[in-house]
Amino acid sequence: MIKYTMKKIILLLPILISLDLFSTNFDNSFITKYEYGKMLYKNPRGISCIVCHGKDAKGKVISTFTHISRIDDKEYKCVVSSNDIRDIPLETFKAILDPKLEKPKRKIDKKNICEKLIYGNIMPTYFLTEEELNSIHYYLTNKE
Repeated sequence: MIKYTMKKIILLLPILISLDLFSTNFDNSFITKYEYGKMLYKNPRGISCIVCHGKDAKGKVISTFTHISRIDDKEYKCVVSSNDIRDIPLETFKAILDPKLEKPKRKIDKKNICEKLIYGNIMPTYFLTEEELNSIHYYLTNKE
């Protein structure tokens, strides 16, 4: 049995060498950065990015609701939606996902009731490593 396996290895050796598998530059990862990013996008530790941003990462409507003002009995149809996240610069991407960074406050016009009700960081908190953030970003910016 051992001799048979050695024969196979000896026969495959020229093929393995031609594939440059013995090079010092060989990345011995079992998964590429793109595949890792795709996997994390589909299933991070927490709510999947796909739930809010969609399979294509172009963003989508998450929810709609009606708000009736107690002040003037006006009815407002509000839409909660996510953004397209395929072309966000890496540093901005990391800043959005870093729970330690305080997000800047935005001034919202009092007349824009829906934006006022929705305003805030609706992104769930993820505790992703630097490598995980880089991989997700790489996947998003290199998506077919």
